[in-house]
Amino acid sequence: MAGGSKISFIPGPVNPSPEVMRALSEPMPYHRGEEFSRMYGEIMEGMRPLFGAMGDVVIISGSSTAGLEAVLSGFVRSRRVAAIVDGKFGERLAEISSIYAREVRRVSSAWGETPAQEELESSLDDSEVLVVVHNETSTGIEHDMDLIADLASDRGVDLLVDVVSSIGCIDVRGERWDAVALAGGVQKCIGAPPGLAPVMVREWEGYDGATYYLDLARYRDSARGDLKQTPFTPALPLFAALRTAIREIHAEGLEARFARHRRVAQFLREGLEDLGVELFARPGELGRLSDTVTSFRVPDAEAVRKELARRGILVAGGQGPLRGRILRAATMANTTEEEVEILLSSLREILSRITSGVPS
Repeated sequence: MAGGSKISFIPGPVNPSPEVMRALSEPMPYHRGEEFSRMYGEIMEGMRPLFGAMGDVVIISGSSTAGLEAVLSGFVRSRRVAAIVDGKFGERLAEISSIYAREVRRVSSAWGETPAQEELESSLDDSEVLVVVHNETSTGIEHDMDLIADLASDRGVDLLVDVVSSIGCIDVRGERWDAVALAGGVQKCIGAPPGLAPVMVREWEGYDGATYYLDLARYRDSARGDLKQTPFTPALPLFAALRTAIREIHAEGLEARFARHRRVAQFLREGLEDLGVELFARPGELGRLSDTVTSFRVPDAEAVRKELARRGILVAGGQGPLRGRILRAATMANTTEEEVEILLSSLREILSRITSGVPS
């Protein structure tokens, strides 16, 4: 691109807005003082509508995986767990759960599909906890959480949800799902720099503690009262950037933001189909196509990815068994239709050269 700039369709970390990046250079407040307390209080209040519930919000200084492990280590210990595994991040939930749980039953399917509803129901009949990724970025599938939550609730199974790549772009409905806890991310749909892990706990019954740093009860207790704190030194510049990102989200309005992401994702999917490009994901009974990441097949996917990068357009390749087989383009946070049109135009040229045998 002109001036060496790049357009990123990487599914996180996204490029934050200039205002969010400027917040990183604000003077750091005393993390045990009133200024940080006000900042943290604003962040917690701003996060609750994003989680779609009125539970306890805590922010851990660490990657999203820290938040996931904090939730899983506290709620699955010595319990029977069912895990929906149809992509890389469902696999991660199962792996973390297996460290702490009595048993982990994987409800699996080929990546790019979802398990049969009947198989999930059978697994839930003998489980105490269900762990699921709301939006699986490795394949481009958003799980039907209303349906999945109802199946769990009907059987009295506690629900833990990874909303890392949905919160802030897709409607997260923690209250509707009756989720016990949800773990999010800031570096994708929220549009902040990586390094913070927001978690909401709606129901503390059954919480069995965690490792010292990841003990959610410590974070809850530190954030209560007049002076809202974290139990350990917070990543202060990242909190300032997150506050700015949350302000931007609420200035746009959640419903408008969700609608914008649906529109841009549909624009991308329709554009790919117009090019004759096959979409990869086949959501099946338990899912739909994601509004934050689209997976698709092209000839010689890795060569196409590298040629796009040479032109200043960054897309992601496949992960795990999908490496070299698909490409993934995220439409998260601030992605525009104009940027999608540039991606589609470049793909049209590259694929035309491939089919005609002309070198790039």
